[in-house]
Amino acid sequence: MAERGPGPTARLVIALVLAFGIASVQGLAVLPYVFVLAIGLVLASGQWRMVLRRMRGPALLALGLCVVLPLGSGTTVLAELGPFRLRLEGLEAAALIAGRLLSIVAVTLALLAALPPFQLVAGLRSLRLPALLADLALLTLRYLDEVTAELRRAHLARQIRGGHRGWRALPDHATLLATGLIRAQARSERVWAAMRLRGYGAGLAMPLARLRARDWIGMSVALIAALGVIWLDRVL
Repeated sequence: MAERGPGPTARLVIALVLAFGIASVQGLAVLPYVFVLAIGLVLASGQWRMVLRRMRGPALLALGLCVVLPLGSGTTVLAELGPFRLRLEGLEAAALIAGRLLSIVAVTLALLAALPPFQLVAGLRSLRLPALLADLALLTLRYLDEVTAELRRAHLARQIRGGHRGWRALPDHATLLATGLIRAQARSERVWAAMRLRGYGAGLAMPLARLRARDWIGMSVALIAALGVIWLDRVL
């Protein structure tokens, strides 16, 4: 089956270009256009359910910013509730930072989250990233999945055996996390020793993937979109 859309290298470039374009936005008037761009890309990826699931953490961070900044930053008071004061400058800063954060994360997830780790590392190498850094990225992605799966199994086993729930389960969760990290460290050392024994780093470099026509088209469209966002930010 033919691959749909740009390749891994082009996806990385597109994500970087759009992220820089969105991060350069300084005015609230451009945020609706940024949201339309991010939502359109998420819908076009066909992975919107997966993107929504992985947006929970960034959404909580953005919510925290929207709570803290309006109460502690700025001089123009909009409303008062006891000792708390809602300030205009903090509210605007929170909306801008949260909007850019959520848009960048959504764009990055839509472009890269569906890529297998091997393809993602191949794209990094095609961007002339040092082989050691690319391999570290691959091992990190690989063992994050391993640690997550192991913690999930341990959590399920603890529930089956009648473990505590709610806040009383915090010590058990801490123990499971520590055990999982120790096991992951030991496993990574064994994998590194096996790689060295098998001659890691002594072979020929892998050939770099070539960019195709749809890759150039995708990168060109991303560059135009990023420049359009920057232009709108300067105009509006």
